[in-house]
Amino acid sequence: MNSDIPEESDHIVQGTSVDAATSRESAARLGYITDPFIKYFVRHPQRRAPLINRGTYARFTGVQKTLQQFVKTMPAGQVVVFGSGLDTSYFLLANQGLCAHRYFEIDFAEVNSKKASTIYKKPDLRSLLPQDIKVAAGGSELHSSRYCLLSGDLRRFREEVMTKMQEHGFDVEAPTLFVSECVLIYLDPKHSDDILDWITENVPDAAILTYEQILPNDRFGQMMIENLKSRHIELKGLMAYPDLETTKTRFLSRKWAWAKAIDLYDYHQKCISSEELSRLAHIEFMDEWEEFSLLTRHYAFTFAYTINKSLFSQFDTIP
Repeated sequence: MNSDIPEESDHIVQGTSVDAATSRESAARLGYITDPFIKYFVRHPQRRAPLINRGTYARFTGVQKTLQQFVKTMPAGQVVVFGSGLDTSYFLLANQGLCAHRYFEIDFAEVNSKKASTIYKKPDLRSLLPQDIKVAAGGSELHSSRYCLLSGDLRRFREEVMTKMQEHGFDVEAPTLFVSECVLIYLDPKHSDDILDWITENVPDAAILTYEQILPNDRFGQMMIENLKSRHIELKGLMAYPDLETTKTRFLSRKWAWAKAIDLYDYHQKCISSEELSRLAHIEFMDEWEEFSLLTRHYAFTFAYTINKSLFSQFDTIP
């Protein structure tokens, strides 16, 4: 499969990056989260429902907390974001003076072209790029010593994506945090498992944070799948790893030292302080608590790392 000519379904999946950015922009504009950059990537802002804003807050908080802890704890480390879409995390970190030794974002060229164009048009974004930044691959990539936006198909991870990353300084010996938000689950398990096998075989000190859908077999899960099918979106990995236990086993079966998973509802209830929950309650009234519970029980964080002696063992992503 030529990654320069994505399958028809790829274009639909790529559109989910716009959905995620629109939800983040809504949460940022209302004050749930602090992201002064997401507005640049959303052409048609929409105010999301309170339960969506609250869920977006919990997702954003879990990912940003992990990224910040990694960069502060392992400044010589690397971040790799699979299916980075319109994510602004690099700029949020850089705006706080935080920077991984190398930061890689991977997505299809079509998505990256739009992102790179926006970055270069907006001084707020461009000013946070390394000084040696260069536009490449017809405008679909950005290359520098610290930050790289690279185009590639994760179904061709070993021969395409990883080869390109290593050409731009990826170091298998450096501590590396991989991040996947609703990305691996769109891949056939043979492709996503191959990515994890490569990491297991080649990166001794690695960790991964995933955020994916779970629980396809209950009534809400079936409705979720049908709604996605109506948009011609298939969660190809959902049946292989359908719950918290199997998402953990996915890593532990590969002899990773530690893995833990938590659904988004429990993360919201257990990992967000009472002061912060009080602040959120004052932003807008939410009475859809039953719907919020149903929705957030069907999304989960999984955090795993490969070796016990790693500094990753100090992370409190999932208590």
